[in-house]
Amino acid sequence: MTSVLARTRPAACRRGLLGSQAGPVRTFFNSKWVRRIERLTAPSRRPPPPVIPEKEVPPPVDPSVTPVNPVLGSKRPGICAFKIGCMGLWDEWGQKHAVTVCKVHNSHVMRQKTIARNGYEALQVGTGWRTLGLHERRRIGCCIRAGVEPKHHIEEFRVSSDCMLPVGHEFSVRHFVPGQRVFVSGWSRGKGWQGVVTRWRFAGQQVHKATGGMRMPGSISRGMSSSKVDKYKKQPGHMGPDPRVTNCTVFRIESTRNLIFLKGAVPGSAGHPIKIFDGRGITWYRNTYIKAPTPTFIPKPGLEYPVTVQMPATSEDPFLYPERPRYDPRK
Repeated sequence: MTSVLARTRPAACRRGLLGSQAGPVRTFFNSKWVRRIERLTAPSRRPPPPVIPEKEVPPPVDPSVTPVNPVLGSKRPGICAFKIGCMGLWDEWGQKHAVTVCKVHNSHVMRQKTIARNGYEALQVGTGWRTLGLHERRRIGCCIRAGVEPKHHIEEFRVSSDCMLPVGHEFSVRHFVPGQRVFVSGWSRGKGWQGVVTRWRFAGQQVHKATGGMRMPGSISRGMSSSKVDKYKKQPGHMGPDPRVTNCTVFRIESTRNLIFLKGAVPGSAGHPIKIFDGRGITWYRNTYIKAPTPTFIPKPGLEYPVTVQMPATSEDPFLYPERPRYDPRK
């Protein structure tokens, strides 16, 4: 045993002496805080957070775009955006709101569709950027005619004649107003084969005094009268991706990075394109008190606008509960 140690010690010493040449020198610290302080003071690999100004002067738009007074049949175009993720924001009362962050990146009008040529009025809006080699020839020709770079995603929005925008117009998050209710359209995430509890939100059976039947669908048909399962019966199957339209509220907009914060859940995964457009039906009546820019946001030359705009908080404290009188059985 002593002979083996005697043989290995010189080799270990040589490795220690030649450590600076063979590899990095291993350092030891008397306190763990020394290493932590070095990590905190070392330059970070991540880029510093962007400096967001309080106000800015938006770039001018096409002179042919002029503001109009909306009528009952006016229909504004929507915009295409990319879903980034979810986070929490707080209002002036300190109440937390779950929001979905979406980015409007490089969104332009690609094509106009008129009644004389196509039979209906609509606008094709493209967003993002994509390599030229991944596009079809017809899609490349549309980008060349519009005078914009190749787009990652293109959608079509029905509009009215007074809200028609010229080809090449770039959209901004100021197209929507904080507090406005909008419709968000996208494709939900694929979840594979799921049971009735996950797919159709069945309540399931009792957990106690039962064995192995808590998440079963139960009876799926009648007895001897029909002896078959009815059509469109809710059963286990493949879940998603499916087209979904949700009703969200614009909580905040930030024009520097073109971010729009939607209060609520948005279909799709992070990075997927979505459509954001004005609400219809009863949602349209709920937005009557909000003056959305028609046909889109048109800045006044030389005027500064706030970069971050958030929806106004409620007039009453949400954490202040009214005093309720106790129940008196004699009355």
